Amino acid sequence: MEKSLSQQVAAIGANLKFEDLPERVVNNSKMFILDLLGNIIASRHIESSEIVLETAKDLGGTPTSTAVGCNYKTSAQMAALINGTFGHAFDMDDDHRYGIQHPSVVVFPAVLALAERFKKSGKDVITAFAYGSEITIRLGESFEGQTYYQGFHPTGTCGVFGATGGAAKLLGLDEEKITYALGLAGSQAAGLLEWKAQGTWSKRYQAGHPAMCGVISALMAKNGYTAPTTVWDGQDGFIRAYSYKDIYNYEKVSGEFGKRWEMADTSIKVHACCRFSAPLADAGVELYKRGIDYKNVESVLARVNKYSIKVLTIPTETKADPKTVVDAQFSLPYAIACGMVKGHENIDDYTNESIRDPEVLGLAKKVTWMLDPEIEKVYPKYYPCTVEVTMKDGSKEITHIEYPKGDPENPVCWDEAVEKFRFMAGHEMGSYKVEKIIDLCSRLETLDNLDELADMLY
Repeated sequence: MEKSLSQQVAAIGANLKFEDLPERVVNNSKMFILDLLGNIIASRHIESSEIVLETAKDLGGTPTSTAVGCNYKTSAQMAALINGTFGHAFDMDDDHRYGIQHPSVVVFPAVLALAERFKKSGKDVITAFAYGSEITIRLGESFEGQTYYQGFHPTGTCGVFGATGGAAKLLGLDEEKITYALGLAGSQAAGLLEWKAQGTWSKRYQAGHPAMCGVISALMAKNGYTAPTTVWDGQDGFIRAYSYKDIYNYEKVSGEFGKRWEMADTSIKVHACCRFSAPLADAGVELYKRGIDYKNVESVLARVNKYSIKVLTIPTETKADPKTVVDAQFSLPYAIACGMVKGHENIDDYTNESIRDPEVLGLAKKVTWMLDPEIEKVYPKYYPCTVEVTMKDGSKEITHIEYPKGDPENPVCWDEAVEKFRFMAGHEMGSYKVEKIIDLCSRLETLDNLDELADMLY
C-alpha cells in the first residue's frame, strides 16, 4: 500500500541526519534562530507578554526549560508557549512568502524547550529545526495561497505540524511515532483570521499555541499514543478540510522533500509590520530616501494584490487611524506613511505612543489603494507593489518594489541579521549577553548541548 503524505514525510524525518543538510540550510537556520531570539527578547516587557508569563506561572510546571529573558524556567510546553507568543509580538519574526506564514516562531520554541530538557546537541537542534520548518512551509504552500480566504491563519494551522515534526525529530522518534505525532497535531491545528477584526493580541497566541502543542504531540507519540496516519490527505484530512473551495496541491507537501529545501528561502523581516506590508513599507522608506517632502504630498495611491487589500485596508476606519499597535501592524496606509515620514519602521515605530504620531496619521489619511491585475497574477509566489505619489504642485513620484528587503532575491545577510539582533535584544539585555548569544548561534553546530546558550537566555 502506498504511504500517506504524513508517512512519507515521517520516513524522511526519521532518517534525516545533520550531514544531509546543505550548507545554505545550516547557515540560514542559524540566522533564523538568532533573529527569532532577538524578537523574543525584545518583547519581554510589553503588556501581552507580561500576561502570558503570568498565566504560565499560574499553570506551573517542572522547571526544565527556559522562558527566554524572563529569569524563569518551567515545563517544556509552557516554555514553548511563552517563547512562541513573545516571538510573534512585534510581527518582525521571519516569514515564508509562498507558505504565507511565520515558520521559525512556531518551530524553534518547541525544539529549544525540548533540546534544553533532553540535553540535545546543536546539530540535533539545527536538524530538527530545519525539518520542522520544512513541514509547516510545505503545508502552507499546498493551499496555493488560498486558505486565507477560508478564514484560516497558516502560522497557527500549519505551524502545529512543523512544531510537532521538529519536536519529534529532536526526540529521535521513529517513522511510526513521527507519523502518530503529526496525526495528533491535526487535533490541535487552530488559528482564525478573526484576530484582525478588532486589533487584539490573539495572533501572537497563534504562534505560542502551536509551539506548545508541538511539544505535547511529540511527547504523547513518544509514549505510544496513536493517531491517524492520513491526517493530511485523508477524506477528512487537514489539507482538504482547511482549503478554500478545494484548492490544494498534495505534491507541494511531498515533492523532493529533503532534497529541495523551501525553508532556506524564508525571509527575515526588516519592518515591524505584516508581511503583506513589507513592500509598502519599503516603498515608503525609498520615497523618504529620495527626499520626498511628505508635507507637500497631495495624495498617495498604492497598487497591490487582492489579499493585501483584504488584510491591510479593512475595516477602513482603523487603518488610516489605528487605535492599537495591531491595527497599525496591519495597515496599508500606516505602512506607507510611516516610511515616508520617518524613513524606518522598527519596533519603536509600533508602540501605543508612536502610532499616534500626528504627522504619520495626517499622511496616512491621504493614502488610497487599488487592485493591480499584474501584481495579482504573481501571488502567492511573491508580493510586489507600486506606490504613486502626487505632490501639491501636480508632479508625481512613482516607486515599484518587486522584492522587499529580506526576500531571497533581496536577502538579509548574516551581518545585517546580527545588527538587527543587537538592536532588538539591546532593548532588554546587556551587551555581554547580546554578543555571547551571537557567538553561540554562529557556531551552534559545534555545541554538545545548549546549556551555555540557555544560561545567556535565562
